Parts: sequence; C-alpha cells; structure tokens
Amino acid sequence: MAKIYSKASQVVVWLGEAADNSDLALEEIVIAANQSEISSRKTTRKAIIALLQRPWFRRIWVLQEAAAARHILIMCGLVEIDGYAFCAGLNASNVYLEAYPRLQRLIRSVTYLMKEATLRPRYATSSSDNFSLDIRPLSELMETYYTREATDDRDKVYALLAMCSDSPTSAGLLPDYTILWEQLFQQLVRFILCKEINVRFPQDRKEAIIRSKGCVLGWVNSVEVDAPWNDTVKLDISCTDALKYLERTKKRRTTWNLPTVEKNVQRGDIVYLIQGVLKPTIIRFCKDYFSVIMIAASPKWPKGIGSKMTFPREFLLVWDLGESEKNPGHVYSTTEEASKTYESQKTKIDLFTGESYPPNSSSLSSEEGNPWKTCKSSSMRSRQRSQSLSSTGGELLILNHIEWEGNSEMGSSSEAEENSDIDEYPEAGEYSNLDDCLETGSKKFDGVIGLHNFALFLKDSKIYKRAEELLLHVIRKRKQLQGVEHPETLTSVADLQSCYREQGLLEGTDELAAMKNLLETGESIAQVSEEDLIKIASLSYCIVMTLLLERRSGHVPITEEVVRTAAANENCGLEMIELLLKEREDILITEEVLKAAAGNGRNGYAIIEFLFEKLGNQFLITEEVLKAAAGNEGLFGYAIIRFLFERFGNQDLITEEILKAAAENEGLYGDDIIQFLFERFGNQDLITEEILKAAAENEGSCGYGIIKFLFERFGNQDLITEEILKAAAENEGSCGYAIIQFLFERFGNQDLITEEILKAAAENEGLCGYDIIQFLFERSENQFLITEEILKAAVRNERRGYKIIRFLFERSENQFLITEEILKAAVGNEGLFGYEIIQFLFERSENQFLITEEILKAVVGNKRRGYGILQFLFERLGNQFLITEEILKIAVGNEGYGDENIIIFLFERLGNKFPITENTLQEILALGAKDWDPDVVKRLSTWKIKGHG
Repeated sequence: MAKIYSKASQVVVWLGEAADNSDLALEEIVIAANQSEISSRKTTRKAIIALLQRPWFRRIWVLQEAAAARHILIMCGLVEIDGYAFCAGLNASNVYLEAYPRLQRLIRSVTYLMKEATLRPRYATSSSDNFSLDIRPLSELMETYYTREATDDRDKVYALLAMCSDSPTSAGLLPDYTILWEQLFQQLVRFILCKEINVRFPQDRKEAIIRSKGCVLGWVNSVEVDAPWNDTVKLDISCTDALKYLERTKKRRTTWNLPTVEKNVQRGDIVYLIQGVLKPTIIRFCKDYFSVIMIAASPKWPKGIGSKMTFPREFLLVWDLGESEKNPGHVYSTTEEASKTYESQKTKIDLFTGESYPPNSSSLSSEEGNPWKTCKSSSMRSRQRSQSLSSTGGELLILNHIEWEGNSEMGSSSEAEENSDIDEYPEAGEYSNLDDCLETGSKKFDGVIGLHNFALFLKDSKIYKRAEELLLHVIRKRKQLQGVEHPETLTSVADLQSCYREQGLLEGTDELAAMKNLLETGESIAQVSEEDLIKIASLSYCIVMTLLLERRSGHVPITEEVVRTAAANENCGLEMIELLLKEREDILITEEVLKAAAGNGRNGYAIIEFLFEKLGNQFLITEEVLKAAAGNEGLFGYAIIRFLFERFGNQDLITEEILKAAAENEGLYGDDIIQFLFERFGNQDLITEEILKAAAENEGSCGYGIIKFLFERFGNQDLITEEILKAAAENEGSCGYAIIQFLFERFGNQDLITEEILKAAAENEGLCGYDIIQFLFERSENQFLITEEILKAAVRNERRGYKIIRFLFERSENQFLITEEILKAAVGNEGLFGYEIIQFLFERSENQFLITEEILKAVVGNKRRGYGILQFLFERLGNQFLITEEILKIAVGNEGYGDENIIIFLFERLGNKFPITENTLQEILALGAKDWDPDVVKRLSTWKIKGHG
C-alpha cells in the first residue's frame, strides 16, 4: 500500500460525515493557518477537540497514507482542506491541546508525516522489491506509533515495515500472519537490539523482560522541545566517564537531538548501553526494575562504540508495548470531559520541584547538576528531629518517581504516607530462585537483583545516600527470601560496607573485632564484644551500627552502657536508639540512660520524646535525670526540662542540686530554665549560697540574666557572701564584669572586698579580668593592702597578668616588696606576656633580685618562655647564680619550645665552671636522644672530650 500511495498524485483522507461542529472546526483551522492564531471561543475548542478524536487519527494503517502521499486533501462531510494548511492551523491551535498532552502527541505524530508531503519526490523509487519510505529506524517508529489501534496486534509492526529506514525485511522480519504475536515480538526485539539478547515475554502481555549487563552512560538533565509540533526533542545529558570516552570529550554535559516518541523522556531518566547493542537505551527506575522509555536512541557518535567498553552491572529492563490498552488513544470519552479537564489543568505541577506553573510555560527545572532527588525517609516525616547529620554540600539526589502514561505515582495517600516507614518498596514476591523472572499475582518481577545492581551503579557514581538506602532494602529482602547466611546476602552486606568505606565513614573502626569478622558465616560467628559496641554507639554516624545489626542480629550484646552511650551521642543519638530498640524491644531504659538523654545537647529532646512515645511512662524520673536536664546547655535543654516536668513534675522534685545545675547552665537558654523552675515550683527558701555562687561563676552569656533574676526575685543583702563575690570576681566569661558590678551596686560595700576576692580577680584571665580588679579598687574608699598572695596571682595570670601587675604597681606607688615567691611565680608564667612581666619587675626593682635555685628551676621548667627568660636573667645579672644538677635535670625534662636550646645555652655560658658529673652527663644524653636533634646530642657528647666537666 505504501508503494501505491507514493505513486498517487493526491491522497484524500476521509475523516467521516459531518458531526460535532466539524465544519466549524475545519473552518477555524483554515483561518488559523492564515492568521497564525485561533478563536478562543469554547465552542470552537470543543469542535476541534472532537474532530481530532475521530478514529482515523488513531488507526495504524492510515500512517502510510500520510507518510507516502505527495499531496494530501482532508475531507470531513462536505468540507475539505489542504493537508499542509491543516498542519499549519493545528500548529496555531496548540493552546487547546496543551491541556491534553496525550492527544497532542497522537496528532503530532501524524502531522509530522503529513507536513512533509510536498517535499517528497514526484515519482517514488526503490532499489529492491522490499519498498520502504525510509522515514526512521523501526525502533523509533515503534516507540512513536505503538499505541495506534489495529484489529490485529501484529499489524502494529507490519504497518511500519514499509516506513522504516533500517531494512528489517532483509533480516527476515516480514508480514507473516501464521505466527503468534509473541513470536513476532521476539523477532522485533532481537532485530532492534541483538540476536543474543536475554529476553522473555510474559504470556498475554505485550512486554519484553530483558536481563542484560550494561553500562550507564549518564542521565537526562533537562528536556527541551523547540516548538509544540516539532518532531524532535533536545536532551541535555550529564555524562559518566563512559559517555565521555564514547564521545571523545572531557565535557561533563552533552546534547542529543532525538525524535519525539510516545513515552515522554523526563529529567532524571538514565542513558544505558546494553552489552552487544550499538545504540543506547533510555530507561527509568521503577522501584524494582527499569522501564524502557526509548528502546534504541540514535545519537550521533562514532561507530564501534562497544568494542572497548566494559559492562559491569546487570539490570532488569521492561519494554512495555501494552500502553494502548491501559490508556486508550481517544484520551477522553467526550468533548465535555476533555473541556472540563482543560479547565482543571490550567495550573500544572512540576514533578521535580513540586511548584505550580501555567500551562503554557516549561515544566522543566533549570537546576544545574544531577537532577535526581531523594524521597525523605519516613522517620524524618513522622516527627521533627532535633538535629540530624547535615548532608554534604552538593550531594547528588535522586528522583524516585514512576510515571506510566496517565498514571503518575508522585502523589501518595495519607495512609501510604503513614505506613511508608514499614517498607518503601513493594514486595517482590516469595520466590525460591532469585535468578529467574517470575510472575506471582499482581507482583510482576523479582527486582532484588535489579535493585542491587542499580545500587552499585549509584555507588559507582558516588551517589552514596541513595545507594545506601537501596542496599539496606536489598539486604532485608535477601534475608527474608534467602537467609542471613546466604552468600548473596553477605555480598550485599559487603557492598554496603564498601559504600561506607568509600565515604571514609569507617575510619577508626577497622581495628574493631566486630568489623573484622562482620562477613563471617555459620558457626564462625562470634558475639560482638560490649567494648566494640560501645565504641560504635559513640560514633558520629550510625551507619556502622546499622551495618552490624543488619548482619549480626542476635549476636549483639545491647547492655545498659551501650544504650547509655547511644543516648549521649549528640550527632546521631536518636537514630542509634531507634536501631537498638528495633533490634531488641525489651531494652530496659534505666536512670543512667535517661540521664544521658536528658543531658544530650543536640539530640536529647528528640530521644526523650521518642522514648516516651515508644515506651510510655514505664520509667521513673529521678533527681539525677532532672539535674542532667537542668544542666543541658544545648538548644533543646529548656524544651527537655519543660517536657519532663509537664509529664511528671511536681514541686517535691525540685531540689538544691537541680537548681544549682540550672544556675550553672552556660547555654543560651540557661536563664529560661532557672526562670521556669522558680516560676513553676520555686520559693525563696530554695535559694542557697551554693545556688547563688553557681550563678555568679556562670561564664555563659546568660550568667548575668540568671544572677539578676535570682536577686530581683528573692535576693537581699544578707545573701551576699565572700564566696559569692569571689566566684563573681574569678568569672572569666563575657558577663563577669556585669555580674560583679551588679552585686556591688545593688548590695555591696567596700567592707566586703577581701584579700581572697582581690586574689580571685587578679588571676582572672578572661576578657574582663582587668576591668574587674580596676572596678574593685575604684569601688573601695580605703587603700587596700597589696599582699604577696595578690601579686603572685597577678604574675601567674597568663593572659591579663602584665596589665594587672602594672595597674597594681601604679595603684600602690611601688610600696611592696618583690619576694622570691612572687618572682618564682612570674618566671613560671608561660603566657604570651610572661617575658614582659619579668622585664617589668626588674625595671621596677632596679635589678635588686636574688636569683635562687628554686627560681632557676621554675625558669628552666617553663615550657614556652623559659629560654627567653633565662637569656634575660644572664644578660641582666651575668653568671651570678649557681646551676645545680637538679636544675639541669629539670631543663632536660622540659618538652617545650626551647628545651634543647636551654641546655646548650647553659653549657656554653658556664663553660668549665659547669658543675656536672659524668653520670649526670650520660643521663642528660640519654634523655636528649629521645627527642633532640642528633647533632645536638653529638655536640653535647663531646663536652667531656674537650675537657669540660
């Protein structure tokens, strides 16, 4: 027939008798062809939709009419229209068909053939008896037209043979009505792919189940159609290394122009090369198998592509040509239904972003990089976690969506949402042999093998999060179907272990016996030690525990200390507790476990809430638990204490220890906790010196708020003691100065300022240390006696000492004596200003120092400033002091910055006056050999040879 049509000067397409305003529809299409726009009237829209749903557009054999004709005339009733004008008019009426993508694809695939009519040669020729219009390869024609209607399913193939460009008839694929559809389908698949392909055909279904090894070339990053009626689509492909090799490029992206087919290629689809096949296949992950979207794409690339390729992974593919039965070609039963659908679909939803967009805009996201996105885990949906491990920046995500035409699974019922934590994937069925593709009831395929291989592909692509999810699912399925000790189960566990190791997540665990014998089988399985499990429970990620429990279930000692360690884990404590309770539901939640959870700064609230939801009120809230909660400095400390008291609290539970813990809390919400406890249960009788002292020494940003609240609510002057003021004076926090100022301005007087308070202020190394001691002196009306203890505290201060000692000298007008104890404390100062303090003291005392053995011991023992101070003393005082063997031994033991330099300096400065015995020299050399430069040791070893000693 195609040959006959090609010789005709004109082909008349008869659409049938006039009906449903068909005359109006054709007239409007002609007008639209001339004016490039179409009427927006509802009547016009309904008429055009009804016309396009006529049977002619759905039938398979009419394609040859459109494909072969050199001129087409379309008739409906008494109205006729030129074929080219018909196509041009429909192009202008695209606004109507956007709401009906399936109908649009149906019509577009016909008009693609019709609009080329005027370009065809006047006389058709063929080099053989097997005439062909040479339009496209058979695979592309099948993908485009397989949903067309035919009385005999075999005609869906035979009607296309005369249109294809790859000569299937020469390969023996000829019209033969003596064979069954299954036989024809088998011939078709082997012709398109290769003769050696491993393919099966389920009875009574138009599906080819292909099990093959292959190589993932990339994934579709974006899809672009240049014009609504264009017959090509432009795919932006993110390349794997394999595709870069094939296309001889180093670019991470490439662009393919492919024909528009029945199944829409979507962002996230996978480009896959089957072993032995010359053309790539575009597939889509569908839970436990891969749906074929385009069986044999035809990009432009070099020949012989498979000669040097490796095909590491085996996938289970399903090419389904039964779509026409699931989704009839007429799309809508009536024009009224179609019209209603058009109105309801004026706003669409982007499958990838979840955002709405108008029907005339692109639904494709412009997001760069790998487009696949992952579904959130059910446990994350069920409740908000306090803190979770942040995913690494730029992590590649997967869109796990399934969309057969007209049947999107993107939306899920609330019931499915609630139960999704039970099993994210559908049951594969109970099979005795996982190597076979079997059918049982409504479950088509055993996808465990396919899932495993896809997980390995994701691991190879460094999409670790999704690979982990799939491998865990595979392990659980294999345990159900094959057993814990089955080699394939252990292989999956090993792959999961490898996935973790590649991310560096098993560092520091390889020495554990639990990891070494993880894959052992049968009687060789030894119980994991409690020590190993405690270490695993303390890790900052829960994957090792997951791996261990999946493999060693029943051989893991979940003790109180293990659970306590998990509850204290601030990185993934909640996940750890969930895993342990899933392994053993009878775990006893003890006071120690609750204390650990209540004190957990990041995950504590989520753990406490989970335990109460899971176990109810099966445990006792004690003073120790509340004390831990009151002292919790994390973001959720306040939420924990409030939760516990609202569930179990009463006034009798409030003790001094709990209030003291709250007063010591340096977290952001410490003041909120203390206020909650007092406003809910507290009274003045509970305020003790210990609580006020704890508040006064609180170095957190809320310390001032706590002390102010306590005194404004309950305080009076009688509560101010030396211990409280001392605690405030030594407070090194940013609020230390504000606290001491508040106490004195509200209650204090100069009589309260004692030597102990000044000493505490003098040794305060915080930012406010100098301000506090200055405030105390300015506050007093009497002249304080600057004692030796105060000066010792000042010169020991490594951060503020220099400034404080200068202030004290200026305040006292040099009216105190620099004693041996003060100087000993000063030369031992390892702070940044230790050297300056010594220098200052010498300048003020006019070098009237007696350098004793004890002072020199302190100098040579100073790990950070000792060498500099020693040099200074020799420069100022010369060799006026005695170096003993005890001093040398201390110098040798100095492991600081200038340790060996101190020894060399002493040997060189003292020369033959050096009082050292041979035994002491050997002891020095033995100690120095451990850490010193070998040249230094060698140099010192010659000391005796030179006559020194």
